Amino acid sequence: MSNHDAGQYKTPLIIFAAVVAVYGIFGWMDVGNYAQGGWNTDGNNTVIEVLPGSPSEAGGLMVGDFIVSLGGIATSDAKAQLQRERPKVGEAWEFIVERDGEMVSLDVTFGEPVAQRKLIAHAGFLVGFCFIGFTIWAYLQKQTASTIALAIAGTLGSLIFIAGPYFATYTLRNLDAALVNILLFLGVASLLNFLLVHFRSKSNRLIYLPGLAAGLFIAYRILAAPEATGALNTFSNIFIGVIVAFYFIAALVTLYRGYSSASPEDRANQGLNLMLIGALIGLLPSLIATVTAIFAPQVVLPGGNFYFLTLVALPITWSMAVLKGTSE
Repeated sequence: MSNHDAGQYKTPLIIFAAVVAVYGIFGWMDVGNYAQGGWNTDGNNTVIEVLPGSPSEAGGLMVGDFIVSLGGIATSDAKAQLQRERPKVGEAWEFIVERDGEMVSLDVTFGEPVAQRKLIAHAGFLVGFCFIGFTIWAYLQKQTASTIALAIAGTLGSLIFIAGPYFATYTLRNLDAALVNILLFLGVASLLNFLLVHFRSKSNRLIYLPGLAAGLFIAYRILAAPEATGALNTFSNIFIGVIVAFYFIAALVTLYRGYSSASPEDRANQGLNLMLIGALIGLLPSLIATVTAIFAPQVVLPGGNFYFLTLVALPITWSMAVLKGTSE
């Protein structure tokens, strides 16, 4: 794409970014309606964390419990779980868990989000809006092949962090989740595409295929709702984790190659030092978390719930770097 062509996409790109932003704003307004129990699993129904002071801790849930059913619905019954509306504050569910070879019944009454959950939710929205705001700002400052690639990456990538409004209708809720998952994985792929455009002056559409495959796979699990067996859950965790890790590693390698081939003067003039710093700060913590989730899903990293926040360094530093490079 030439720099002249990049300017032709200003209106549709701004409209799309505005739609995503409004979608996120409605989601932000809904945060106070979340009812949460305060536990995390390894993706295969084994509890790996129970937040202090949470309803699940009060109900007796423990790390290591394998959740067999929630509110009378087996965790393997994906379709029934998806059809059920989200719990309301004050609503009690019976948890059946397997603990030390025995079945244990627990009653968990959902409450307001604990402080950590609220902080994560609000911080996630802020990161998402930074992805949209900074990258669109860079594109509006100067329309080039690099800035439009970055703006697309930022707008799609924002969906990793923001959630939209809650749809009470089962069909709308699942269609929304399926579409958003496809778009967010394309967003991860588009971060790598931006680097290819920036350093090689051309896009490679093939790099979107793994992201599209991941998004379609998650969409299939949402819309078809096959039985959530342990084998399927494990495969999903590994499949998605490997694809995300691939994009993060490929992005770091692409950036390193572009950086190492540039002269010290070009690194300074084109903002490459800033891009490298942003990439290391932004990508490495999430890469560590992804690799851990693949190979040691029951390991809880200290502060791991907040690692994703470092990704905010990407839109800020990369937008500044691209404008610095194009202004020379």
